[in-house]
Amino acid sequence: MMKKILALLLALVLIAGLVACTTTPEPEEPAVPDPPEVEVSPEPEEPEEEEEPVTGSAIHGAIHRVEYGDNVVYLFGTLHGGHDHWFPLADVVEDALRRSDVLAIEVDDIAEGADAMEEAIMEALFLPDGMTWAELLPTDAYDHLVEAIAGWGIPYEDVNDMNPAFLVFSLEMELVQSLAVLEVNIDASVDAYVVDVAMELGLPIIGLESIEQQIDILFHPPFEVMLAQIMSFLPPMELMERIEESGALSLDELATLYENNDLEALIHAFGLEIGADAEDLFAIYMREIVMNWRSTYYANEIIRLLQETEEPTTFFVAVGLSHIIRAGAGEEFTDIVEQLELQGFTAVPIWE
Repeated sequence: MMKKILALLLALVLIAGLVACTTTPEPEEPAVPDPPEVEVSPEPEEPEEEEEPVTGSAIHGAIHRVEYGDNVVYLFGTLHGGHDHWFPLADVVEDALRRSDVLAIEVDDIAEGADAMEEAIMEALFLPDGMTWAELLPTDAYDHLVEAIAGWGIPYEDVNDMNPAFLVFSLEMELVQSLAVLEVNIDASVDAYVVDVAMELGLPIIGLESIEQQIDILFHPPFEVMLAQIMSFLPPMELMERIEESGALSLDELATLYENNDLEALIHAFGLEIGADAEDLFAIYMREIVMNWRSTYYANEIIRLLQETEEPTTFFVAVGLSHIIRAGAGEEFTDIVEQLELQGFTAVPIWE
């Protein structure tokens, strides 16, 4: 089980491996003289078949345009999954991407490097200085976590030096993935497609935040928040019941809405992920920090790019769609578009 957990966590890291292969050389064949050349009449050329035009989708990702002086930002909402028939995307998205000089994404994992990402994840995986849960947690949280982990069939002795926030999050993600019969291709995500096109075009790629910041927010929350996360952690069967009762949509269901550009339904779904009336401290943290604070941070980074880039530059900014439209779910939520407008920048929808 420990190996399975580590494999799941390290799957978050982009690792490229080069394997040198050594083989025994084959004995050389004796030299054979070349046969005499014979003139052959060329065969008539067959007419080339016309290639059928590539048709993609009408997916627009709620794309907006923001201007400041001679600088422009195209703000595009992605989904962390995809279907082959989605690509290319809507003309307005493809045109904007090809007009751009720079691609900005949430985290530039290519520039960060596989070693740096793996090191950051491994640091977040374990407690510092050989600490264990018994030393870290108060009695009620410790007892609850040990009992819940036993419900997963994991002896706590095997994992009691692991960061509880990381372990709980990873096990819950593993359960969600095991419940879904995914038609969506996680590897062929919209994010990956945009990066591939940018690389083909030779565009520089930058990250809006570092991998260290993203990991710190997700896996090093304030202590009282981690305690709330632990106390809400359940064995698999009970957790499955809670997921079903929440009404949260699966990735496949979200993908259908995304493909159909059903923004109203997506806004509703994003609001369900963390209810506006959530009172649990961990749920509030997820809403206020993981969602709202990061959207605000992205908006500030976009403003910095617009204001501080001296040469006229067009940026294509690709982030998860929820960061662009979530404010519509209620006054407890915000998003990049709303934060830009609060600071005097107008994000104009250009998909209509």
